[in-house]
Amino acid sequence: MTRTRTRAQAILGLALALTLGATACSTKANKSGGKTENGVKAGPGVTKDAITLGVLTDESGVFAPLGTAVTQGNQIGVDEINAAGGICGRKINLTVKDTAYDVQKAVSEYAEIAPNIAGILQMLGSPATTALLPTITSDHMVSATATWASSLLSSPDIQISGATYDIEMINGISYLLDKGLIKKGDKLGHIAFEGAYGDNGLKGSKYAADKLGLTIVTQRPKATETDMTSAIGAFKQAGVKAILLTVGPKQLASAAGVAAAGGLDVPILGNNPTFSPGLLKTPAGPAIEKNFYLSASSSPLSADNPAVKKILTAFKAKYSSSTPNAGVAYGYGVAKIYAQTLKAACDAKDLTREGIEKAFHTLKNVDTGGIIAPLDYSKQGEIPARQTLIAKANAANLAIDGLKVEKDLFESDIAKDYKP
Repeated sequence: MTRTRTRAQAILGLALALTLGATACSTKANKSGGKTENGVKAGPGVTKDAITLGVLTDESGVFAPLGTAVTQGNQIGVDEINAAGGICGRKINLTVKDTAYDVQKAVSEYAEIAPNIAGILQMLGSPATTALLPTITSDHMVSATATWASSLLSSPDIQISGATYDIEMINGISYLLDKGLIKKGDKLGHIAFEGAYGDNGLKGSKYAADKLGLTIVTQRPKATETDMTSAIGAFKQAGVKAILLTVGPKQLASAAGVAAAGGLDVPILGNNPTFSPGLLKTPAGPAIEKNFYLSASSSPLSADNPAVKKILTAFKAKYSSSTPNAGVAYGYGVAKIYAQTLKAACDAKDLTREGIEKAFHTLKNVDTGGIIAPLDYSKQGEIPARQTLIAKANAANLAIDGLKVEKDLFESDIAKDYKP
């Protein structure tokens, strides 16, 4: 008993030390010194000819396919911005770090890059973003997330580009009901990771269930667990009529494969980070293609949209040896949104972090040409978008992103009044 308590205290002490270390380093870096470059007040990461932004992504962990694609989209967007003259007469540079979806690594890497960046163009992962939230806020570090947890909206420095996980689930379940894939009175099984990601997805499914006359049966694995046999077994015994997933691609593959093998032939609905096109080439591919639906507020690359087709062309030219996924379009859209914030800060002649933060909340009715749902950042703390689209797994589009849009951006009736 004493040994367990000592180990727990040691882990808590290490996490606290990492967070305090990041805070100390970042607070020191936050002092802009009131310098002026070319008539514009400049802070950390801003010189007379460049603005440097950080990218803390996952290139080797649970969400590596998503993180890699979002980073590629970020770079395509930045390349386009720079080719058009940059922002405020300055080119945008990216400092990219692989967190491997590890909180301690993310905290350490934030502390490393914070003194030399003006903001963060990509912060992937709810656990890392939650751990760094106090530091991000005290640093006035406007951070665009590749995580969509509504719990993060408490900070004025978090840019969630799209609908949150709870809204994705609310709209997705409404779609299943409207299409007759489930009916009132049904039980739905929800596998949701422990932590902010899973909590937020589960909050949405429970809200939808309460409003629509459904029942949610839950399973809460850790992000490191990839075998969903036990969860699917529990769902089959409970008689669920659909499976909901707030997990990663490996868990989707396991859940779909085990369900198919066990005769649980029901719709599977996932939050936007759940899917990766490579899954369609696994043994679970046929089951995923038959039953999987994705709720997301950014467009798949396979969509019939001029802006998205332009991104796909740029991707093929720059990353010809890589296979894209929907994260590419999202990453591009985020870069264009962040550029609007920087331009507003430039117009106010203030590229300090405080100036960028203030400019961020002037953005209203942000339109990315259908790449991401329309956004409103003028109401701090509010969900910026409530529209999602529904895409279905589709092997015919495997070379692009393995998806096909089934329903364009929409807001369900029950999402309108939802409060996170």
